[in-house]
Order: sequence, then C-alpha cells, then structure tokens
Amino acid sequence: MSSFSYYFITLSLSNFDCFLIILFFFVFLQFGKMPPPECSPDGHTVLQNLNRSTAFSSSGLQDLICDHSLTAGWYRFQLHGRPARMPTQCVPVNHCGTQAPVWLSVGEGDFLPGPLGVQQLTACAAWRIAPSGSRDCCMFRIPVTVRNCGGFYVYLLRPTQACMGYCAEGRSRPDLETDDGEEPPPRPSVPVISSEASGHTVLLRCSFEVHSNRSMGFVVTWSRLSPEGRKEELKQETTVHTSAVIELDGFNLRLGDKIFCSSSSFFLESADIRGSAVESAEFFAGIRLKPAVTVLSEDAGLHQLLVETSVPVPCPEGSFSSTQSCTLPLEISTNSQVFSGDLQPCVLDTRVKRGAELSTDHYLVMSWIC
Repeated sequence: MSSFSYYFITLSLSNFDCFLIILFFFVFLQFGKMPPPECSPDGHTVLQNLNRSTAFSSSGLQDLICDHSLTAGWYRFQLHGRPARMPTQCVPVNHCGTQAPVWLSVGEGDFLPGPLGVQQLTACAAWRIAPSGSRDCCMFRIPVTVRNCGGFYVYLLRPTQACMGYCAEGRSRPDLETDDGEEPPPRPSVPVISSEASGHTVLLRCSFEVHSNRSMGFVVTWSRLSPEGRKEELKQETTVHTSAVIELDGFNLRLGDKIFCSSSSFFLESADIRGSAVESAEFFAGIRLKPAVTVLSEDAGLHQLLVETSVPVPCPEGSFSSTQSCTLPLEISTNSQVFSGDLQPCVLDTRVKRGAELSTDHYLVMSWIC
C-alpha cells in the first residue's frame, strides 16, 4: 500500500513527470525482468588471476592454479579488469596457470544462453596421458551452469577432481578497434619454418617479424598434417620473442611430417586482446628425391639421383672411429611397367664425414648404374 501512495504523490508533481512515471511502470509491468541474484555484484565472486588466461603458458610454473579447493558457487572471470569468459575450444595442456586446463564444451545442439538466460553445459579438462602421448581434450567432465547477465557471463562452478584450473579468455577482435578505441595488435609477418641442430638434437624454428613501438607478446602454435589430411595441434606457447622452437624428437614430430606454425600477437599490458593468427607455409621435415619420381633408361649408363634433406642429420659422437664415416641409409624403391626383375629395391649408405652435418637444403648426389 505504501508503494501505491508514493506513486500517487509523484503524479502530483507535474503532468510531464506523471507521463514518465506511468510509462515506466507500464513498461516494467509488461516487459521488465529483475536480474537474477547471481548477476548482482554480491551474487558472485570475481576470478581475475591473469594466469588463468589461455594465452599464459604454465610450463615450469611452481605455483599452479588448483581449483580442487574452490568453493562451489557463482563466479565471473575478468582479465586486466575487463570481462572475460570461459573458452569454448580445447586449450593446450600446461596453460591457464595449471597442468590440466578446464574449458567449456559447446558441442552440437549446445549453445551459450542469451541475455538473462541460463544453460546447463559441460566443462572439459584437457590432459596428456604421457609426455609423448596425444592430448585428450576431455579427459575429465565437470557440469557447469552458465548465466548470461547481459554484459558478462557468470558460471556455477564446483571443485575439480584434482589439480585442474578453470580457464578464461578475453575478447578476440583481430580486425576491429577495441571497445575503448584502442588500436588492435598488429599482425605478424608470415612465419617461416627453418631447421637447425643443437648438439645431437634437431630443432625446427618458427620465425616472424612485427613492427610496433609497444611491448608485445606472441602466441605460437605448432601443428602437423595427419595421414588423413587433418591438422593436429602439437604445441602452443606464449613468448616475447619473434621466434619459437620445437624438437624433432621422433615421437611428436618425425621425419616425413608436414609441419605448420602460426603466430598471433598481443600487447603485454592487455594480453586478453589477441590479434588474428598468421600461418606459415607447409614445411616438409625429411629427405626426398628431387624430382620425387625419376625415370631412368636401361642403357647400362651412370645416372645421378639428387636427394634433398630439409633437416640436419647429426653424426653421434662415439658411434664410429676417427677414421670412419657415419652413414645415412636411404631406401630406393623402383617400379617399372615396362620390365621387371632388372631393378630391385635397395638400400644405399650415404656417407657423411665425421663431425659434419647435413644442413638445410643440402643436396646429396648418388650414382646408380642401370
């Protein structure tokens, strides 16, 4: 009854005030909705640890984020004081300040809620079973409720099963200005992959350039082409350098792989705003004939085959005496539709001098008598 009296007194102020008050109450009664309690400032807790960013690599980090001790409740993410949200794509292991990053799975038939809406979804924890094993993007599943509060999302989170951490990501607007008019991070140049030797280890280096007067960081992602023709992500790291390396270890990366790297940039003072990624051309890591198919005439003559290696081939110390050479076995297969039996598959030992390495784009010339 008291609210009705207040309404009556307000009407007596002026005809214009009367019109506005009546219009407000009409709109509120017909269309208005009170925001859910979890959207109010005291209805949720803000998580604003910058290490939760998907751009942050936690490799070698001593103080990991472990949300197994998190109190169940509503949470909102912020990065650099700006709204952030849980990522909806698989996050690489050892990111977000933890070993097993937790991301929000929005699969077929799922969707993020609209304004003031709520949706039940599933969060996934990414994990790698063994150092050389493949990554499982959803090793563990955690129920999560998502509420859209208009300008931000809040999440009903529960403690994780083990030392895992909920991830956060900011806006990614590669070709537009940010909300406060700030210029987006500049795009790096097209990355170039090269190979190098470090002792007895073969490394691939992804190099690029960027021009800016501000302090910048970069997210470098490595991937390879699977036998089925799909790109498989191998590694993602955050760096302040304009290059990054990955080891050709024979497990994750092997001779014969077709490899790519991509780079995206961000300003160090606003790491949540990342520019668009630029990908390199395909890099074949291995040894092959040039041309790949060679036709030889059966004329009892001497023919030369040109072999190109795109990666160094180190000679292990102690594997041979000082007077010996190390050898690189190459299998040559033949296929003739004109005759058979004269040329058989064979293995040639290509000699490499002690201490020498076959550098990038090095050519070997082998003689073959047909």
